[in-house]
Amino acid sequence: MAKKAAASPCDSFEDLDFAPGVREARKAIQTWLPLLYLLISSAFYLRTYDSAQVKITLVQMGGLSLLGLWLSLLFLEGKRAFRKEDFIFLAPFFAYMAYIVISFLHAPYKGPSVDDFIRYSMYMSVSLIVIREFDLKAIDKLTKVLIATAYIATVYGLIQWLDTRYFPPKGVGPGIDPFIWRGAFGERVFSTYGNPNFFGNFLVLIFPIVLAQYLKTRSVYLVPLLFLDMFCLYFTFTKGAWLGFGISAILFAAIYVYFFTKFDKKMILKVYMGLLVIAVITVIGVVKYAQRTSSTSVPFRVATWLSTWEMIETHPLIGTGAGVFKVIYPAFRRPIIFHLEGKHNTETDHAENEHLEQVMDNGVIGAGFFYWIIAFVSFIAIKALKFNTEDVKGKGPAPVAYDILGYQTAFLGMLIHNFTDVSMRFVSSGVYLGLLPGVIINLSRGYALWQLHYMEEGEQRRQEKRENSKNMAAKIFAFLGVAAVFFFIYRIFSEYSELQGGIKNYAPGDSLQWFIAWAVLGGVVLYLGWSFCKVMLKGGSFSTTLVLGLSLLPIYYFWGWFKADVYHNMAIYFSKQSKWDDALSFYRKVNSHNPYFIMPYYFTGNVYNDRFNMSRIYKPEWGDTGEKPRTDLERAMGEYEKVRKIAPNYVQMHHQVGTLYMKNYEYLMNQGKKEEAADYLDKAMARFDMYQHLDPVFPYNYFRRAQIWMIKKEFQKAEQEYLNYINAWKCFTPGHKHESAEAYTNLGNLHYVMGKPKEALEDYRNALRLDPDFPVAKRNFGILGGMINVKP
Repeated sequence: MAKKAAASPCDSFEDLDFAPGVREARKAIQTWLPLLYLLISSAFYLRTYDSAQVKITLVQMGGLSLLGLWLSLLFLEGKRAFRKEDFIFLAPFFAYMAYIVISFLHAPYKGPSVDDFIRYSMYMSVSLIVIREFDLKAIDKLTKVLIATAYIATVYGLIQWLDTRYFPPKGVGPGIDPFIWRGAFGERVFSTYGNPNFFGNFLVLIFPIVLAQYLKTRSVYLVPLLFLDMFCLYFTFTKGAWLGFGISAILFAAIYVYFFTKFDKKMILKVYMGLLVIAVITVIGVVKYAQRTSSTSVPFRVATWLSTWEMIETHPLIGTGAGVFKVIYPAFRRPIIFHLEGKHNTETDHAENEHLEQVMDNGVIGAGFFYWIIAFVSFIAIKALKFNTEDVKGKGPAPVAYDILGYQTAFLGMLIHNFTDVSMRFVSSGVYLGLLPGVIINLSRGYALWQLHYMEEGEQRRQEKRENSKNMAAKIFAFLGVAAVFFFIYRIFSEYSELQGGIKNYAPGDSLQWFIAWAVLGGVVLYLGWSFCKVMLKGGSFSTTLVLGLSLLPIYYFWGWFKADVYHNMAIYFSKQSKWDDALSFYRKVNSHNPYFIMPYYFTGNVYNDRFNMSRIYKPEWGDTGEKPRTDLERAMGEYEKVRKIAPNYVQMHHQVGTLYMKNYEYLMNQGKKEEAADYLDKAMARFDMYQHLDPVFPYNYFRRAQIWMIKKEFQKAEQEYLNYINAWKCFTPGHKHESAEAYTNLGNLHYVMGKPKEALEDYRNALRLDPDFPVAKRNFGILGGMINVKP
């Protein structure tokens, strides 16, 4: 447990004679990790398709850089890297990380799982790095950086609040928020997080850390931050975050009352009863408010949770596989979701409940390791709080007790909030799953693992001689590694210059981001490059240079993912302008850098589907290869099959393929190839069948199925398609119907063809009841009514 008198426990390690490169590597790690978290929270880049892509890239590239530095440090320390006793603290993290690997390996579709696999591997790596490398002095610096991060986020949140209330709307006039995304969520503030929900999660977890630091230091500089946090939290209008904040505050109060006050047991019991009442009122109040202000929030979550539970039941023990939720979920999605969203071409990426998704991904086994981490960290924290507050009636709590209080409450608050939220599945919030447990363990113990190793070796470690520095071959290899780093830096800068373009291409408001982006990228790349080179040269070790050199490969690979997101944004820009050749060119660039990005394949297939040029020609710029000419039918199917291999039920892919087959049916019929055309009609029906199982609400799937039955002269089946749609046969909700003027009009036209004029007239009447000005129904009702002498 942390020693109450150890104000600076790392002072006694300053004069140690570390192995060459060890001090430099550890210093780089202790500097880069806090800066990485500041950047993940604060960075956004608006030239990518996803404004938060830069946060993902920071986790991927920055996290791999951190991991490379740490592995090089472990090689430099050799046998002193770990001891058997260390695994008492590390076992839960290693177990969960190992199971993430297993879960990824048995995932049915590994492409979409790569992102989550990398994220959770990085999160657990951060826990291990903090536990081994971060002494109390480094944690104190980390805490200061997190406070600075909170100030950046909340001050920008305040700017957004002012901008949306006291300045002209976007498109009308300039505002105080200089960035192009101003007002993206109406009056809700989202700060640098790009989403009010993610911002709310950060505010929930950072508040107890700041409050604990205030109780520890009584610094007046923290008071404005506490008020800014609560102010921004309210104006995110995120009910889940409000609930998480309320429960987190109650937990903070409960722990504080028990360990930091002089209350007797009776008084503590009374306080706890009061806190319990407040907790119940908070939960009921937030839920009632959510139901009153939004008709979709609660039912959307409940429907998603029920579907997730059904997914869990398919592989309850080992899980479905890491990061596969968005691929598997469409087959389990409930019809109510389409009504709540009012859309059919959207994805649900996550379960709106981190705990359910943990079980879905990793099964009972993997989730067990996840909860082992939570239970283990909480147990260590409680033991440390007890130890550091045992003299509360005398000298008072040890300063470190306040640190433990803040971080432990933040950890539990984040986990509780994510019973109703998905924020932890996104990097801006998820990164704290790795950081908080590691910090709590080291605060509780009082030392980093490396310190404990050197404490036991004492003077023997100070007098050791080093042989590595005499190895000339290793030094030459290190210089080659440095050359590789310089080449890497050159590639990053030159490629980013192409992506970013010159400042002349930017509007005045966007030029600020141009300068900030170059400053941040330049600073990060140069600092990490310098750190890599310094460790290589100082360490003089083959293994160290090899580890750092090899780490450049995956780092550069994920740089390609960032470029892909920029290219995707450009492709969509050209698509909106109907510049199809330019759009197709950029879509191909996207997938050349990120082959697991599903959307470009789908969009490219849709471009060929819409264009439907059946001239058989060879166009490399249209994706043709091997000098083999193709039609747009073949090109579209090629892209849709790529989608299907990665995500077999991706949004409306099956419906799009069905429409493509129907177009080819019409094309072949016009060519006089009736037998060949009939096959495509059957293929279209098969795809519409598939899509109906995924989305029994989409009207045009029914309409096109009915059209096929009409072509086949099977009018009763066509009639049943329209009735199935109107009666909402797959929604299973009494009294619920999918009535629309278009559906009734189509049914009326069919009834007329079937020789049922009275039924047709009633259908037109129903259409006009829903839309009195619907032109086709209005015209047909008048004509048919006149024919059978019926008045409206």
